Amino acid sequence: MKLEKCFQEFLDYLVAERDASPYTITGYKNDFKFFFEFLSHENIPMLADTITTPDIRRYLTYIKSEKNYSVSSMRRKIHSLKSFYNFLLSQEYVNKSPMMPIKAPKDTDKVPIYMQPEEIISLIQAPFRHGGENALRDKCIIETFAFSGIRRNELCFLDWDRICFKNYTIKVKGKGKKERVIPISEPLVSDLWAYLNSRLPLTERAVFTWPEGGRITSRTVNRMFSKYVKLAGLEGKGYSPHKLRHSYATLLLQNGADLISIKELLGHEDLNSTKVYTKTDMTHLRTQVQKFPLTMSLKKEE
Repeated sequence: MKLEKCFQEFLDYLVAERDASPYTITGYKNDFKFFFEFLSHENIPMLADTITTPDIRRYLTYIKSEKNYSVSSMRRKIHSLKSFYNFLLSQEYVNKSPMMPIKAPKDTDKVPIYMQPEEIISLIQAPFRHGGENALRDKCIIETFAFSGIRRNELCFLDWDRICFKNYTIKVKGKGKKERVIPISEPLVSDLWAYLNSRLPLTERAVFTWPEGGRITSRTVNRMFSKYVKLAGLEGKGYSPHKLRHSYATLLLQNGADLISIKELLGHEDLNSTKVYTKTDMTHLRTQVQKFPLTMSLKKEE
């Protein structure tokens, strides 16, 4: 059976039986785009029962060397292929999965990159400081990342009826279509209200749109974010919209929020995903050690 047809059935299954979100479907499509390109380039027959384990290993070597994917990206690609072949097994399209011997690389134990408060403020101020017809929209986008820890795709699919100005909350539909309510605060609330009024009368539900209409895309957000990172003098530090999510979680933790609350705010299914934010850098740890009561007391006596 043709691999493309199997893949479409797999996507249909995810939507109909697993209630997969648009983000999940987009992720699988992106993952398999490169897989299909590789098979075509290598003249490997694109049939469900002809792909072998050596073919998969060559593909993984290719995307690692040619695309320079990170460990987390490699893990995702492998997970996607394993899920796909598990589906093919369940449908009896294949007798054996070529993914069985494949092991995902161990996830690295890196400290998440996060922005300092003064850097976030500088980034938020960049749209108005440097002008532009979309300055208010762009400021609201950056603030929404910074004040809610929202995911990029969650932001792109955010609708006005999901924002409660009375209760200062945003209702987000995240991975697996699971909803969570995130409390927000000033100045985000005031700026979103000003942005809403600039859009009246509303002609569509989407919060963040192109000037000519239509919901913005993740690619648009990435380009916009990179532009303001450069204008704010923060280029070269690896900052991205996802790093603002890291910053939101890390700053909450550093200022006394507990892991369970942060887990709920971020929409993590597993607490282990949230625990990564406990791996703060040595500069912050050194600052916190200086707050040790004996240190403070001895300093006073001196």
